[in-house]
Amino acid sequence: MEEAVKMLLTARHAIAFTGAGVSTESGIPDFRGNSGLWEQYPVEKVASRRALMENPAFFLNFYRERFKSYANVKPNRAHEALARMEKAGIIKGIVTQNIDGLHQKAGSKNVIEIHGTLKRVRCDRCGKYYLPEKLDEEEVPRCNCGGVIRPDVVLFGEALPRREWQIALELAERSDLVLVVGSSLVVTPANQIPGLVLLEGGKAIIVNKDPTPLDDQALVLRGYAGEILSKLADMLGV
Repeated sequence: MEEAVKMLLTARHAIAFTGAGVSTESGIPDFRGNSGLWEQYPVEKVASRRALMENPAFFLNFYRERFKSYANVKPNRAHEALARMEKAGIIKGIVTQNIDGLHQKAGSKNVIEIHGTLKRVRCDRCGKYYLPEKLDEEEVPRCNCGGVIRPDVVLFGEALPRREWQIALELAERSDLVLVVGSSLVVTPANQIPGLVLLEGGKAIIVNKDPTPLDDQALVLRGYAGEILSKLADMLGV
């Protein structure tokens, strides 16, 4: 912990990179592991481009449940600690794989959502944005152009949003330290962000319950994100 504090205080431009593990303490399940969402719902049936095309009603019902389950979820100590670090200028921004919006709820300002967000929905054909309530108007709501209204999240088989991905890459290229929190670092191309920081000669701190492919190149703090990050923030005096 003391070494992590020293690394964060001496970094010229540090960023955070977060995955599902940063939100599990808020009651949002992660995707992998024995109790993960992909164990209950096969990816190809609920979170893929193919699922949207072949069975939009089933696909949208899955995401309606996600909207409901996320509605009253609150940020946990990990989100709050990262917001404190950003406010103090210790980290310059957060690149997140998460779609829950909890970083913003905790007060973080510079959040790049490379996998999209559940805060809005859009037409799959023309890209027009709508409020999430649009999903409840009918079983398969459609835009004026005839396209299916869907969550504005990245599905398996789709590319990352170009603008957000470019911003994330530019942040990583400028950074000399990445604080990785709650990510398995196996999802591509998202895992290129911490990899790019290391490739450019930077350092990494990894906070995760399980091993990751980059552990041998980083300072590793094994355990729950909320507990570790809140202690880090306290030790940093923020």
